[in-house]
Amino acid sequence: MDEVKILTVIPILDESEHLDRCITSLRNQTFDSTRHRILILDGGSSDNSVEIAKKHAIDSQSSHGPLIEVLHNPGKYVSFARNIALEKSEDFTHMFEIIGHTWVPEDHLELRINDLLDAEQSLGRRIGSMGTKIMPSEITSGMAKSIENALHSPLGGSGQFARFEGRSYASSPAFCIHSVEAVKSIGGWDVRWVAGQDHDLNYRLRENGWPVMRSDVSFVKMSKRSNLSGLWGMGRRYGHWRMRQLKEYPSRARLREFLPWIGMIAILVSLGLNSLVTINPDIMGDLNFISSNSDIFFYFSVILFQCYLGILILMSLFKSDNSPDFGMFLSLLVLHISFSIGLLTGFFGMKPPGNERVKGANNSNNKGRN
Repeated sequence: MDEVKILTVIPILDESEHLDRCITSLRNQTFDSTRHRILILDGGSSDNSVEIAKKHAIDSQSSHGPLIEVLHNPGKYVSFARNIALEKSEDFTHMFEIIGHTWVPEDHLELRINDLLDAEQSLGRRIGSMGTKIMPSEITSGMAKSIENALHSPLGGSGQFARFEGRSYASSPAFCIHSVEAVKSIGGWDVRWVAGQDHDLNYRLRENGWPVMRSDVSFVKMSKRSNLSGLWGMGRRYGHWRMRQLKEYPSRARLREFLPWIGMIAILVSLGLNSLVTINPDIMGDLNFISSNSDIFFYFSVILFQCYLGILILMSLFKSDNSPDFGMFLSLLVLHISFSIGLLTGFFGMKPPGNERVKGANNSNNKGRN
């Protein structure tokens, strides 16, 4: 582990609500501070995020903590920030990707590097990326908790918020520690993607023979959306940019992403066939059973819709703590509809949605407590 040097990269844009806690958690790491540097890249914050970052830079230097450097990110978005960091990686062996509204335990880097080196020894080769878990927050009630439950459910936040145990290969792990060599070998982050840039990077790493894994040896805490308006904006934004990527790389599509649209089309087709059979019973020709039971398509559409709602209800009734959560049902519904609309706007090349987290002052009333 002596040769390992970590560059932690924090892209920020109006993150004053949580940035102090984020940087403090990174300054307090048990990992050797002489082999750890924190690079904060501001995309043009209008709050006091830069002042918070610069104060930490001064305090960390005076307390012999990790060197903290605050830079301007003229490209504004995450992928630009990480590419700037990549250019400044110098003799660093690894980059840790994180964002301003997250925080980590004080032994996070030490545990994860030890785990990564152990995995490399077991595999007999270098690893491109090693992701970690995003732990649910300590919030115990309210819509923020319902959204938390929805995002961490199998029908919610996809792989990013997955509940898993142990160490395994992964397709889109969260908050990775990347091999600098691996990321440089594929040209860094693709600046075309405002959202989903990390998923794209990990996909290209796997395509080029670099293992991508995840491990539960530590975790990240993250301030998530706390109201349905914020969740709606997040779903639209991620759906839009996901479709933009899929138009470029169709082979990356996953069936589950399109299930709401598939279900909606099936329902509309069934209702349309029901209308045709009702108006003209002879349209089905020799299919006497359908002709004599003209409502069969109507009932099929009703059953499809009821099955979908039933699954969401069951998911909200039998979540991890076994207590009903109607807000989780609403959250899943909002997430599915907004993501599906985002897919549609991305497909037709419409104007991308803005960053609802920034516009809504982080869309959080948690004040760093979750």
